[in-house]
Amino acid sequence: MRSGVHMNGRGYCLALCLIVTANLEACTQLKSSHTLTPPTQATPDQVAERERESQSPKAVQARSADSPHQSCLVTFDDENALGQIYGQARSTLALKTSRGPNGQLQVCDSTKHNNCWTYRQRCSRSDVNLDTIGSAHYHLSMETGIECYTLPDPGDGLGRGFGRLVEWKCTDVDWGRTPRVLTSHDQSQWVKVWASTADTHAPMYFDLESIQVLPDTSIQLWFRKRDGTWWFWPELQASTTWTLREHVREVSEVRIRGAKTGRTSSYVIGSVTIRD
Repeated sequence: MRSGVHMNGRGYCLALCLIVTANLEACTQLKSSHTLTPPTQATPDQVAERERESQSPKAVQARSADSPHQSCLVTFDDENALGQIYGQARSTLALKTSRGPNGQLQVCDSTKHNNCWTYRQRCSRSDVNLDTIGSAHYHLSMETGIECYTLPDPGDGLGRGFGRLVEWKCTDVDWGRTPRVLTSHDQSQWVKVWASTADTHAPMYFDLESIQVLPDTSIQLWFRKRDGTWWFWPELQASTTWTLREHVREVSEVRIRGAKTGRTSSYVIGSVTIRD
């Protein structure tokens, strides 16, 4: 008598899915096991290049010793932070933003505004800022289910945005509550991470505990220590959450860019964790 388990089409598909899932989990574990090597100190020429791209602040405030430092997770989903971006980045464009005389949000004009921001999230005692260097904006891409761009202007004068396609009709979404990820234009775009005081927005020292790099483009990561030296990793691979707390401590800023230059692809950041 022939023994064995009879498997119909549905059972075969289930078994195949289990195999694929197991393989994917194994791949995920493999990608998450990258070994972090110590960063490299920048040469004088490299330091000069970073300074040409964007001058580092001359005055950075020390962190308060009155209370222990606290971690802050930035996932680009904070409703208050999205509400402070012009148009709530409804078309995914995170434009540099400021406020007009009446308090209304405006696109930043460097000749008129002295306080501009892109994504600024409040933490325990500071703000975490992610700004572009040189470019006017980056993208805060909506994670899932956003498929159309045919919504009318909701009437606030800030234009239309992306929506969800339901029965072939583009339906409204709550832009301030839609999960986001940071997406660059291309590999050449620099994004600067820095912390500031909540009241005056003066830059302050902080630690970068981790950064989540999503598929499929690796990044390079630079940081400026309190002693003024620059250090970097030439490549932090994608599909990995990198734990950096042992190296990126007491820094005034962090800069990220694609590991390679060019317009072939964008890098995507899922989250950063800082300690203020």
